[in-house]
Amino acid sequence: MRKYLSSDVGQLAHQLTLSPRRLRLSQLDGVETLLGMVDPEKAYPYELICYTITGYHPKASERPASIPGEALVADLVTLADHLSRKAKLTTAELNEPFQTHEELADTLGVSTKTVRRWRSRGLTGIRAVFDDGVGRTVFRRRSVDRFVKQNRELVERGAAFRQLTDAEKADLVDAARGMLERRRTKLCVVARELASRTGRAVETVRYTLRRWDETHPDDALFAGDGRPVLSERDAAILRWHDSGETPREIAATVGCAVDTVKRALREHEARGLSDTRVEYIYNELFDAPNADRLILEAPEPAPPERTRTPRPPRDLPAYLRALYDTPLLSPEQERDLFRRYNYLKYKAARRLEALDALSATDQEVAEIRTLLRHAGVFKKRIISANLRLVVSIAKRHVGGAANFFEVVSDGNVSLLRAIEKFDFARGNKLSTYASWAIMKNYARTVPEEHYHCRRYVTGQAELLDATQDHHPAPKSEVELEGVRSALAESLEDLDERERTIVTEHYGLFGQGPAKTLEQLGRRFGVTKERVRQIEKRALGKIRLTLAPVAADLLAD
Repeated sequence: MRKYLSSDVGQLAHQLTLSPRRLRLSQLDGVETLLGMVDPEKAYPYELICYTITGYHPKASERPASIPGEALVADLVTLADHLSRKAKLTTAELNEPFQTHEELADTLGVSTKTVRRWRSRGLTGIRAVFDDGVGRTVFRRRSVDRFVKQNRELVERGAAFRQLTDAEKADLVDAARGMLERRRTKLCVVARELASRTGRAVETVRYTLRRWDETHPDDALFAGDGRPVLSERDAAILRWHDSGETPREIAATVGCAVDTVKRALREHEARGLSDTRVEYIYNELFDAPNADRLILEAPEPAPPERTRTPRPPRDLPAYLRALYDTPLLSPEQERDLFRRYNYLKYKAARRLEALDALSATDQEVAEIRTLLRHAGVFKKRIISANLRLVVSIAKRHVGGAANFFEVVSDGNVSLLRAIEKFDFARGNKLSTYASWAIMKNYARTVPEEHYHCRRYVTGQAELLDATQDHHPAPKSEVELEGVRSALAESLEDLDERERTIVTEHYGLFGQGPAKTLEQLGRRFGVTKERVRQIEKRALGKIRLTLAPVAADLLAD
């Protein structure tokens, strides 16, 4: 079905297709006459439109509101094509000169693509059946003369347009590459500057660069979001940074200035931040002129008067009983924490919207990091005060089942989601909202877990039996000591950083509590992912060293 911007014109089109076919040419002439009268900046009454096309005045009860001129032009072009297709007019019935797309393009000195684009500007084409029985779009002389008269400047500019040669396209790509080497900036900025230099349209330059990127993905200039792709030099800088090198050492290795290294690292960090999605619950107070003073600088509510600490269930392990040492929040404390938490995220989201990764400063990046870090502090306080809620609900659902800790962990995830979606301004407590969220999640996941346990219990038992038969564990302290000794020897084959990461991540040989990959990354000045890669490489070396020892133990 044809799409009309005005439903009134669409209704008129339906009525006209039901009229006798002999009226079709006069109706098309009326459409052409009306197009010669319409000013896109004005509005026109439906009565005038109907009378000009049909010669009849509509009934008073059928006179809709006026139609904007710009929408009317597009609908009239659609109407002419619609009516001619329905009537299946032949070229002999037109009784006036006409031209096809190709012929009109040659006459006006433009491309056929330009002719098709002009149809949305008011160039009327109708469908006619040629002698070979094929229907084609043609343009009558009166339609072309009227369009040229109304859009003379547009037609002259189109005739003066010359398509880019392959050499000119290559020059544009080289110029854009040179601009990016001097100053990394977005595609829209590069297109505007090159357009002003070459006299070409901005869209032409943008399209040329986009086509280059599509056909040369390995040598592309811009990513899909319009930002420049990572150059080979910047990629090398990031790799050396992940390996723990300082900016000065990287500059000496790569052969560039220290400021260039810092710029690449800052852009990489800003890009990661700009891709971060920060969700918050909005409150009108956030847009107050003195919001910082009312929210962040205001004193926190006093804690509730000391009440009797609830006694945790006896069958809970020590680390779950410790949750009951954290006092609950009063309603005022809870609202205050959520207000601060969401306001900090609101400020961070606003900064991220305005952040340009290519021109970001260290101060802008640091401010956003600080806002998100402070928001995380308030979130941890909210979580700590509500973790016992998850434990109490989990005990009601599964009691002391073997998978109790899995259920608690699943409930913690539901609690985190509830904290993100909770609106403190509605007057409810988080415990009420989170309880429903946790129980709704348990109602779905706990029965599924029970089903899987019943369904696959036999297979699990057989797997354990097979594992026990084929891989017996050491049976004496002597054998265990042999494993420890072999492990210590294998660690000696690692370099210092690999050995430190393995021993401290797993807490081996009295190195204290196990450390996370993130903690180790901060110690060595690399990312968490880089620590994981180093650990994987080290474990591979250990496996090769321990393979003969493990074979001897299993043989015994």
